[in-house]
Amino acid sequence: MIRKILALFLSGIMITSAAISAGAAEIETAETGAQVDAAIVAADYAEVGGTLEADEPLPSAYSSAELGYTTPVRQQRYNTCWAYSSTATLESLLLKNKLPSFHLSTMHMNYWGTTRSDGKGWQRTYDVAGYPYIALGYLTSFGCIDNALFDESKTVDDFKTMDSLYPYQAVSSVIYLDVDDRDTVKAAVYQYGGVIGNFHYDGSYLNADTASYCYDGNSLATNQLNGHAIEIVGWDDSYAAANFVSGHRPSSPGAWLCKNSWGSGWGSGGYFWISYEDVHLFDSRFGPRYAITGVSPMNANVKIQQNEVFGATYEFNYVQQIRPNQTKMTYANVFDFSDGYHNIDKVVFESTSEGSSYSVYYIPVSESGVPVSDSSQWMLLAKGTIEHQGYISADCYGFNAPQKKGAIGITIEKNGNTDINIGVDEWLTSGGKPLFTPESEYGQSYLIGYNTTATDLMDFYKNKMDDAIGGTFVIKALCTSDEKAGDVDRDGSFTIIDVTYAARYLAKIYDLDETELRFSDYNNDGVTDVTDCTLMQRALANIKY
Repeated sequence: MIRKILALFLSGIMITSAAISAGAAEIETAETGAQVDAAIVAADYAEVGGTLEADEPLPSAYSSAELGYTTPVRQQRYNTCWAYSSTATLESLLLKNKLPSFHLSTMHMNYWGTTRSDGKGWQRTYDVAGYPYIALGYLTSFGCIDNALFDESKTVDDFKTMDSLYPYQAVSSVIYLDVDDRDTVKAAVYQYGGVIGNFHYDGSYLNADTASYCYDGNSLATNQLNGHAIEIVGWDDSYAAANFVSGHRPSSPGAWLCKNSWGSGWGSGGYFWISYEDVHLFDSRFGPRYAITGVSPMNANVKIQQNEVFGATYEFNYVQQIRPNQTKMTYANVFDFSDGYHNIDKVVFESTSEGSSYSVYYIPVSESGVPVSDSSQWMLLAKGTIEHQGYISADCYGFNAPQKKGAIGITIEKNGNTDINIGVDEWLTSGGKPLFTPESEYGQSYLIGYNTTATDLMDFYKNKMDDAIGGTFVIKALCTSDEKAGDVDRDGSFTIIDVTYAARYLAKIYDLDETELRFSDYNNDGVTDVTDCTLMQRALANIKY
């Protein structure tokens, strides 16, 4: 019997470690007076995170804000620092890569991360604190939309009733960072624009005159922490210790520049400095410390084939607990490619098996829908090394999958110090009540290499762990159809005629139906406008923007 241990943290509810018995992921809770919104996370992430080397020597001081890689500071609504910090970090990545950027919707993410109508998903309401899992799941499973399409004035009823909003970009790669290595954090900020950070906030440690913060007290128990998430956008190794509150000054200079979400009237235009020596900065109890490192454009021609939409809530390492000497395993998800989205551009999966090698395969399935175990029938799509823990993106260069059911398999073979594992959206409970309930079903995920034939993941949970709820492997395939974005007239080709249709629509001399409007929205921002016509013309002329 495998026993799972979680250590979780939530503003308003403090969750401490407890063993999970068969059929019940029960976690004890304790009350707290915490008033600042925060995040919770499984203990698996407590010590994970890899180092990152910069491509060039790092300066002693740096600011993404000064270089124009940040959007204006916002005022968060509800306990949603986890949403504002994650979208701010993604906005910085887009700006740094010269991609169209704007304020991204936090309310859409917040409402998305509430309990579904069927009772599944995150067991929370929109006005309580959230979890870092929600942001990572949302951004990798759905993507992001312009805040103008779903701003802070929107209600949860708007979310439930309004027509579908198509995402602009989806996150395809994320690095969990070893924050004990200061140069790793610097390299991530320097290369990607920003890093997610969390700290314990107590206003008595803030010097409002200099917008500087340093908690130098004793390490606090979990039920004493007031957690808050921010985006780290820079540093200054020479930032003077004298800038901090008298009596609570660090022993050495140096601080991180942080973008907050409490409005531009707080701190220094919404920014502040936090000392390198702050006791609870990057505390593992606040969740994974990460940088968003890659995105994939979303449009009418792109679909994420996936069996779960919540991202990884745990690491599936149970096989190694049963068989410590097993160093190789294939994890597979079955997808239905018959809907036309069958050209596989990328496969995204989550793993903390840093140093291990991976191979991505297209695996045929039997008539009953089970992946074949004979690897001679598999098609290798990509391979490489898991260089960093987090979400890994593997290029498959448009592999044309048969338009029927098939599986995407990830083979991970141990080459490093970490055990082989893959992310799974696994259920959690707190205080006898569900915290997260997955939408797992039979026929979605399989283990290959555990038995002579592929083992349904739900059977593994049931038979080996006495668990009827189970989970689903976090394996996603970013696929395109044979149709093309910009093909407004739906004739299978993207030509100047399509641009003409869009221009005539803007001139109000031609009407486009719903499908035509979606394919004319070339930049996928929710509207067809002059920008779309310009981008289509440039695409036809092969001019990069």
